[in-house]
Amino acid sequence: MAKPIAIKPEEEFARSYVDRLILEKLTEMESAVKLGELADKLSPEGIGLATVRSLLASNPERFAYHERKWIPASRLQGQGRPFAEAMAIVLHRYGAPMSVEMLVTEISRIRRAAPDQVEEIIRRIIKSDKNFVSTANDEVALTDWGFKATDEVHARALAINCVTQEELEAARAKLTGIDWRSDLGIEEAIKKAAPIRMKVLGAVAFTAVNSPDPKSVLIFDSRDFFSKALSVHGFVFSPDGVIHPEADTKKWISAAIKLADKLAPMVELDDAAPIEIKPEDVDKIVAKILASDQSMTATRLLEENYEITVSNKTFPDDMTNILTALKSNGAIQWVGGDRFRKANDYPEYVTEVPEPFYFVTSEVVDEEGELVDIELTDDGLSSSLRKLLGHPLATDVLDEDIQPAPKTMPESVRLVLKSIHRELGTFPMCQLPTDWLDAKPKIQELIIVDQNARELQLWANHDVRLIYGFIDWWYEQPVESGAVFTLTKTTKPNVLEFAWLDQPDPVVFISAQRMEELRQLGVQGEDRSTLDLLIEVMAHWPKGADYLTLLAEVNVVRRSSRRLIASLLSSYQCFYQRSGSPVWHFDNKKVELGFDKTKRKFIKK
Repeated sequence: MAKPIAIKPEEEFARSYVDRLILEKLTEMESAVKLGELADKLSPEGIGLATVRSLLASNPERFAYHERKWIPASRLQGQGRPFAEAMAIVLHRYGAPMSVEMLVTEISRIRRAAPDQVEEIIRRIIKSDKNFVSTANDEVALTDWGFKATDEVHARALAINCVTQEELEAARAKLTGIDWRSDLGIEEAIKKAAPIRMKVLGAVAFTAVNSPDPKSVLIFDSRDFFSKALSVHGFVFSPDGVIHPEADTKKWISAAIKLADKLAPMVELDDAAPIEIKPEDVDKIVAKILASDQSMTATRLLEENYEITVSNKTFPDDMTNILTALKSNGAIQWVGGDRFRKANDYPEYVTEVPEPFYFVTSEVVDEEGELVDIELTDDGLSSSLRKLLGHPLATDVLDEDIQPAPKTMPESVRLVLKSIHRELGTFPMCQLPTDWLDAKPKIQELIIVDQNARELQLWANHDVRLIYGFIDWWYEQPVESGAVFTLTKTTKPNVLEFAWLDQPDPVVFISAQRMEELRQLGVQGEDRSTLDLLIEVMAHWPKGADYLTLLAEVNVVRRSSRRLIASLLSSYQCFYQRSGSPVWHFDNKKVELGFDKTKRKFIKK
């Protein structure tokens, strides 16, 4: 049913956890004919129809399409097997401790027997068969998942359970001081060391309480230990045999959804002709959008109303049909990608450029009555500065020239946060390649997702060339100027992956101490020319500084355009560059020489 595809170990791990959630709901339902009903049960976990459909159809070891219904594959695999073997098959396919109630339900269907009779047999087997263990939460697990040992010498026990001496010593170092014989010892150990492989945890306990002396009393009980470890609240036994904090599961779900998106084009399912969006369908869908406080995607609306996902061969035509129908409805607004909201349902502030972005102009004049702060045309600028005017780190909102779109559009972009945008929670679109974001509509909603699966809603306005809404995440970043992050496109329209990079940008990075100095200079220099402030800034750099560094620092002191700073450097004789060097220097002895009069013809009118 599914074409082979290379799946990374971390992806297999994540999908195995979500497969477990699907199996649980599939057992509750007995079977699934309409996948939308199964997806509804999983929606609180953020798992939609497209994910369910893709994962079901791409894992025949866990799911089977039988008699036009989806069922757990173990239900077919366990038929005709001895009772205990059928139990082991179901647990193995599930991959984690399973509630006795759920196991009874599945075995009843496999054996075609009454649940009451099955439960009595299951509980008897769990109690007597060393291959099973029950927990305080009335769950059952396979003892093979835990550390199995009795009277073996330590080295032999480790080898049987595939635990290396290095793993053991590393875990011991984390678990120093744990009293394994106390009632709370196991719980304390898990809270201290998680995530930790269950077999390694058992190995530490086994070697701590069982003496290597062959004549000593055996204290470690592997089944009892495993039962207590699985009963600790707030932790989850993962598909790879590691016990994790329950909070980690959100990341697994996010990773599994991404994998399902990747698998979707590989899944082969029968499809009909493209749907026709009828007027009554539009009314129903629009009513749903109007009733929601959040945006709704056409992808989700196709799933909920027609059970159509990206796996359907007709999906591109279906998407075109629903987008066309919804964009023509005046009660709702298209906000980019496949997203729709109530008309005019966006913050009013996203239509304006915040006041701090407007440039401060100085009216200071020299002894001849000429303005000190002047801008030059390109011909009057240093050749190196002329090129740097188009650099993404030189441009900013209200100070950019739209560049041609690149011939090859990158999937991921490296971006640098400047101090003023950190303060205002914004980001300039000039750092993004032209057309990296769709040009229409003018106001768009973006969703960014970080590496911990947190989501943040943003607003992009093409007219004002700003992205708004970063404030919460910006203030988590201690670097005020020069922090570097990436945005990466996903398979979902207007949904981007966000990741901080470890190292700040070396050119525009400003330390916290330097930021404070520059702010003080800004307060003290309100009535001074930008030239004077630039001189003050350059005094901090006796060995010279890059133009982009100077531009970043001056803009902490006073909002100034890239051309103004380039013009001051190019036209006042106290600033110079050495041949072949990109660095600008300041000569205090030449301050009195003032403006280079040969540049006067290049002053912008």
